[in-house]
Amino acid sequence: MNTMIIKKEHPFESFLKEFIPKVAFKSKQLNKALWILETTGSQDAADLKAEIDTELRLLFNDGKTYQNLLFWDQDPTIEDPLLKRQLNVLIRSFKPSLILKELLEKMAIKEAALGQTYASFRAELEGKKLSENEIRNILKKETDPEKRKKAWEASKEIGSLLAPKILELVSLRNQAAQSLGYPDYFQMQLELQEVDRDWLLKTFDELSEKSNDAYTKLIGQIEKRQQEKFGVSKEKLGPWAWSEPFCQEDPLDAAEIDGLLDGVDIVESSKKFYQNMGIDVGAILSKSDMFERSGKNQHAFCIHVDREGDVRTLNNVRASIKWLETVLHELGHGIYELGFDPKLPWLLKEPPHMITTEAMALIAGRQAYAYEPLGSLVGKGAQKDPLRKKADESLRRRQLIFSRWVLVMTAFEAELYKNPSQNLNKLWWHFVEKYQKILPPKGREGKSDWAAKYHIGLAPVYYFSYLLGEMFASSIQEALIEYCGKSALTSKKAGQFLQEKLFSPGNRMSWSELVRHVTGSPLTPRAWLKEFA
Repeated sequence: MNTMIIKKEHPFESFLKEFIPKVAFKSKQLNKALWILETTGSQDAADLKAEIDTELRLLFNDGKTYQNLLFWDQDPTIEDPLLKRQLNVLIRSFKPSLILKELLEKMAIKEAALGQTYASFRAELEGKKLSENEIRNILKKETDPEKRKKAWEASKEIGSLLAPKILELVSLRNQAAQSLGYPDYFQMQLELQEVDRDWLLKTFDELSEKSNDAYTKLIGQIEKRQQEKFGVSKEKLGPWAWSEPFCQEDPLDAAEIDGLLDGVDIVESSKKFYQNMGIDVGAILSKSDMFERSGKNQHAFCIHVDREGDVRTLNNVRASIKWLETVLHELGHGIYELGFDPKLPWLLKEPPHMITTEAMALIAGRQAYAYEPLGSLVGKGAQKDPLRKKADESLRRRQLIFSRWVLVMTAFEAELYKNPSQNLNKLWWHFVEKYQKILPPKGREGKSDWAAKYHIGLAPVYYFSYLLGEMFASSIQEALIEYCGKSALTSKKAGQFLQEKLFSPGNRMSWSELVRHVTGSPLTPRAWLKEFA
């Protein structure tokens, strides 16, 4: 007689069945509220977002459940890798929420208010309200140094407005971290993101040192061109000599290269680009908000509303190579989100870290400057060929310049959370001079230029992910060359490789394990240094 053995469900599995639907529902509500806030800047949306954000955090604010998770994590009878990974993810999700309910609510309210201020702020210049795109346009095209300086200074007005609010948040974030036994919020965030602080800083030191000669040579070339263009000495150049407010992008030939986009529909061109990879982004674009208007967030992002396929992007598209890059970048995030194995549990339908999704987005964005893919993006011909070559030359400059900007952001954030009462503007310009080799302008004493950067307030301890993502992107391109015979994302074979190796695993493994899974090696600066330095 055959006896069927029915395996008893583990208590952790029972917990998941009850808990995850609550988290999924609240997460979807929060993402919808966030989308309304970022597309309208309304007070009602800010209030709703803060309320739902608090409710979601409170789902994880349960010490008894946290202790159960720790107990189950030591249970040898849990052998399923997907169950063990979900345990890992939940432990790291519960831990930062085990703080006083009052503190959670304060953080949610202040973050929502900060988001509303960012979305609605417009710089004022000579009595006119200007968008970020308009400020950037002045810095790209204006040749009068004084007019450039005034535009740059106007872009920093938001810093003084936001600095006190950001410092209140920094204090709350540090309180939360210290209540959990961490020295500060910066160190807590790294640990919860499975990033070793010593490894990160050592890796960035290596990249900085080994690229220093290349960057020093480049900054000399840039300053020489700027002096000739604006007719001033090196000492009088100022950060307003660059083509955008933070000196994080290549300032050479920026306006000229934008000529590549004359007559080009950036959205349609980007859609066709992904079609060549065998990937349809039509569903993403149909739900996205692509063009600028009053009250709308002036930045760009991608959001997966429900982990069931509702992926959309926010952009503020204009005819510039920067916005071609940005649309490709955000759609890169989008195809990653749509590429998770559908059989994965809800909790693991996400990247293991922003490093890995940034790598995809950054590879995609690079195509806006690379000679070969530019041909399909903007068209070929005698008129565009010289500009495509200039854009290709710009790619290396952009990588060197951006890497130094990430070093500024990472070093500043580490010190901000370590000692928020110090002279932060002085600290900010110290790191700008150290890494970007840009002299601090006179008259900025008592200002809050550091607070003008969006990520400092609303995407804290995130920026390092961009540079690690660039390193991973270069490593992926080496793997693509081996698999496809070329590094460009211009074939269905490349799309297939990325889908199977990078997207499909979701969060079934740590980001460092995923790097090995995709490239066969741990993450180092080697491939990036070889390509750009």
